[in-house]
Amino acid sequence: MPEVTVIEVPQWQGSGSATATRLTEGAALLAALIPDAERTRVQVAGTLKETAERTRTALERARDRFVITVGGDCGVELEPIAAVLRRYGERLTVVWFDAHADLNTPSSSPSGAFHGMVLRTLLGDGPPDLMPDRVLRPEQVVLAGVRALDPAESDFIRVAGIADLPALGESATALYIHIDLDVLDPGSFGSVGTPEPAGLLPGELIDQVAALAERFEIVGLGLTEYEPARPEDHDLLTTLVPRLAGLCRISGARQVERRAARVWPASNVEEHEGWLLRHTPGVKRKRWNSALPPIHRATGVERVEEFYRERDTPLRVHVSPAEHHRDLDAFLAARGYRIEGETSVLTASTGEVIAATASAVTVETVTDRDAWPKIFTDLDDHLDSAAVGGAVLPHTAEPAAFLTVSDRGRVAGMGLFVADEGWAGIFSMATRPEHRRRGIATALLGAGARWAAGQGADRLYLQVEQDNKAARRLYERAGFTCSHTYHYRTSP
Repeated sequence: MPEVTVIEVPQWQGSGSATATRLTEGAALLAALIPDAERTRVQVAGTLKETAERTRTALERARDRFVITVGGDCGVELEPIAAVLRRYGERLTVVWFDAHADLNTPSSSPSGAFHGMVLRTLLGDGPPDLMPDRVLRPEQVVLAGVRALDPAESDFIRVAGIADLPALGESATALYIHIDLDVLDPGSFGSVGTPEPAGLLPGELIDQVAALAERFEIVGLGLTEYEPARPEDHDLLTTLVPRLAGLCRISGARQVERRAARVWPASNVEEHEGWLLRHTPGVKRKRWNSALPPIHRATGVERVEEFYRERDTPLRVHVSPAEHHRDLDAFLAARGYRIEGETSVLTASTGEVIAATASAVTVETVTDRDAWPKIFTDLDDHLDSAAVGGAVLPHTAEPAAFLTVSDRGRVAGMGLFVADEGWAGIFSMATRPEHRRRGIATALLGAGARWAAGQGADRLYLQVEQDNKAARRLYERAGFTCSHTYHYRTSP
């Protein structure tokens, strides 16, 4: 899973709360609750603008990591959201978990406090010295848990057409999650400066974030407005914060797995209580005959076992990401499931792969999809090659590129590249044994990366078995790093 940087911004000057100075301690406590993370503390400056500039510098240093920003007041979200907007553009949606919409302007705000204006500023209407260089469109904002609105905010939501969480559609591909802790009901959590009744229960917040992580890639998380006041509230956060951070962190890995399942699909696919059940008759390989569990509350194993028993197929649970599913893995092991197919999922920037794979080897694109199965069967070294070529390959999603390198009229190497929502998956990389170490795989990677860039895919992913050291070295030289690992648990 991606490495995490926690950026702690103990800013309280944007808050209108009478006890706002407690936010400094709250930021430190929140940051300390996030496990396995590098921690950067931003020194609060004399003005909000100066603190925002320092936050931007910290974000630039953490560019290729998953960033969790902790406040401080909600104003600390200005630069983190601006940063992901610059990176993801129209693909970004901001989900605003907050008791308040924070959609006031300097002229409409009853308090004049910036923490009630930050989202409106990100939409292009805020204090001139805090305006971002690129602004969100109203369609890129979704409100969740909002229940205390000023009249001007209500009018703006109606006119701009800002949606609430149930209206979030599948067109969103990258989410930034903002969580002001006052989204919680004060009966469950009261250490905030502006509590509002009828909020979410902690379990409801976890369930809603988990549902988002199941469907979308979460590209950043902000946690704000903790004013420590009650010991029981901190006790709650010791469980809540790591859980929220973990769900958001693994969402990218989850989407890679679901994306791979979608673009190179099994013959039969069903969903059951969050499980993705895949079955392809005649194919022995695990990916097309396995069950991918949900990332939250992976229950119902007995029903999943029944699905495969009805098809006279052993249940293989695709335990991915392995780092997240330790409890499920232990449960399956106790039921006698054996471990198989330990695999690493590698990802890379398309641009970095292009830069690292310059080659003089000629790569050809096979445009006739009817020709793919024969080439695949000829090069693939598995017993079920013909079955995969006949049952799986023809159903590859579009756009896709099947690339080959030939030597003396015979195909010596191949690779399949499939683009989907800013990513491209790499499948079926193979080179004949007698042609290895001649740069064929590198040439295929480079040509595929250039094709992916032309499809708007700025990230690449692939799977490689952990004991395939030669392939891992090749991919690492090309700029790939490990996103996560997985394995299968096969029923006895």
